[in-house]
Amino acid sequence: MIDLERFSRDHWGPLRRHAYRLTGSILDAEDAVQEAMLRAVEMGPALDSAGDPAEWLHVAATEAALALLHERPPLALDAFELPDLVQTPGPGAPPFAGEEGWPGVDLPFLFPLQYMDPEQRAVAVLRDAHEDGDRLAAAALSATLPEVFQIAEAAGRRRAEVRRRWGRNVPSAPPGDDPASTRTFARFTEALGLRDKALLQGLLLGEAEMILDGRRESGRAFVATACAEALGEAGDDARFTPVWLNGCRGLLAWAWREHRDEWRRGAALLALCAGSHVRTLNWETDGHILRSIRAEEPG
Repeated sequence: MIDLERFSRDHWGPLRRHAYRLTGSILDAEDAVQEAMLRAVEMGPALDSAGDPAEWLHVAATEAALALLHERPPLALDAFELPDLVQTPGPGAPPFAGEEGWPGVDLPFLFPLQYMDPEQRAVAVLRDAHEDGDRLAAAALSATLPEVFQIAEAAGRRRAEVRRRWGRNVPSAPPGDDPASTRTFARFTEALGLRDKALLQGLLLGEAEMILDGRRESGRAFVATACAEALGEAGDDARFTPVWLNGCRGLLAWAWREHRDEWRRGAALLALCAGSHVRTLNWETDGHILRSIRAEEPG
């Protein structure tokens, strides 16, 4: 009989991270993990003869994630979206308590997966995370190893296409903590705090894109204006908290409603710096990203 509490404690975090990489969705990841755990409970004592429980669970979670991924088509190459983002530790950032199981997922790895077929995505994730990922992929896909190799090649070609199309918006590697990026981020934060459209425009690449309430803005002038207007709606109390989002430098805009004793997290902003300019913005007035980032009232 499975000790469900111990079993969950040992496997839930790594499995949730795996499912999140597969789906790009926090909610879908939770659903996939729950489905895998339910299957483990139904297996009962028979699970002991299934070999490595961790491998068995990763295959089960992959199968559950594939079922969810088949319900929605992959992104078209000309569409730009960012996956659900969770705050993760980055260089110089302290560990973030309360989000066990999410860390270590870089946006440069996760972003191209959105454009892949479910099978390509599964093979790419399992290959990246497991030394014997091809064998696990074959089990999850009910495929032969040669078929898995073909899927992996197709996934590699798709990743290259995505990087050629969107490489100026989402870099192929995290910006790290280099001095140029740090200076750019500081100037960008100052420009946001001043709501200065001209300063913001000077820091943005021409291809910068912003999503606000489902409306898209693109180009330096449009994005800078939209940023300033959105912050204006937050009032004079808007504050900025540096965070690390999936391995990339980010910023949380937030405010405190003293008279109502509640947080007002009006927007979350992702700023990817590339030496001298901010590459990509994703401004969300609601959604999963705000459920995963925490800001505390300064003492």
